[in-house]
Amino acid sequence: MMALSGVISIYNLKNFKFALLPHSDIFAQSPANLKLEIRKQYFLPSYLIRLKINETEKILPFINNRDIVNVNLVFQKRGRIKISEVSISSYFPFFFFKRTIKIPVDYEVIVFPKPIKSDFSIFLSEGKTKFESILSKGKSFEGEIVGVKAYYPQDPLKYINWKATAKTSELMTKEFSPYRGNPVIIDLSDFTGDVEQKIGKATFAILDLSKNGIPVGLKLENAIYKPDLGQAHIRRVLHALALY
Repeated sequence: MMALSGVISIYNLKNFKFALLPHSDIFAQSPANLKLEIRKQYFLPSYLIRLKINETEKILPFINNRDIVNVNLVFQKRGRIKISEVSISSYFPFFFFKRTIKIPVDYEVIVFPKPIKSDFSIFLSEGKTKFESILSKGKSFEGEIVGVKAYYPQDPLKYINWKATAKTSELMTKEFSPYRGNPVIIDLSDFTGDVEQKIGKATFAILDLSKNGIPVGLKLENAIYKPDLGQAHIRRVLHALALY
């Protein structure tokens, strides 16, 4: 019986392949939902698998050829974080003993700084916005896409919505929500505290300003990100802060 249990437990953990799928933004010290694709290259299913990444465990009752699982992790620090192994274990089939296998992986996630609530009213003052707006002079801003509208000659060609155009047989362009404030540039020197506190407060200001439709940029020692709106721009700015 012990020998049979040993053989079955080996095949229960055999031939696993993992892949990290695209995931939502990750912030330090906040739960992050990572999607992991699990594939079995062996024809037999696996049972009662305990999956472990870092210090987080998840029990999977049954895995066939392919499955996608959500693993909730919390990363304590911002920056470029490596995940180098996935551990799988099981007491299957007869609970005589626990067998564990560590599978090397090479995953990397970017963890944005933890937002720290702060007073950033200085960025909304007239003098500040006028001074910082020099970098964005002559630039037009657009908010989130809220729909489509008929094309006008003054609309930039890059905003043409070809899918809507094909349906209506008329040129249609993307319609954006208007921005609601003068563009501002976040500078870490405008905040108090140590470096991590300044970065956290800057992160909070960037998220809050952009959420309220205010084009926001970032000034670091070696780079300047001009004010803009949109998720792609905000991610670039937060990425810069994560790796600062």
